[in-house]
Amino acid sequence: MLRLVHPAPQGQEKRASKGRRSPSFTPTPEERARIRIAVQNVARAYGGYEVLSSVIGVPVSTLHHVKNKGTYAMAVLVARAANIPIEQVLSGRPHEAGACALCGRKGAR
Repeated sequence: MLRLVHPAPQGQEKRASKGRRSPSFTPTPEERARIRIAVQNVARAYGGYEVLSSVIGVPVSTLHHVKNKGTYAMAVLVARAANIPIEQVLSGRPHEAGACALCGRKGAR
C-alpha cells in the first residue's frame, strides 16, 4: 500500500537523539557541589547515609555517587527530606534559625 506523507514544514528540526541530554537539564558544577554538600549535611542530620537512603527511597550507592552524578531530581529529594526549599539547596545559602524557610522573614507575625 502506498502512503503519501507531506514534507515537514519549514523550521521544524529533528529531535535530539536519545541518550543526549540538553545542557539545561544538567546541573552546573557549582550546583552539583552544593547538592553533594546538602546530601552530606542531611545524611549527618538523619544519622547516616543508610537512614537517608531509606527516607528518600534510593539505594545507598546512589547517595555515594552524588559527587559525580548529582541531578536536579536528587536535589528535590534531599530538599523534601530536609524540609527546605529547593532554591536553598541549589543556591547553597544556609538556613537561619528562627527564619521562615520560604520567605526568610524572622520573628513572630
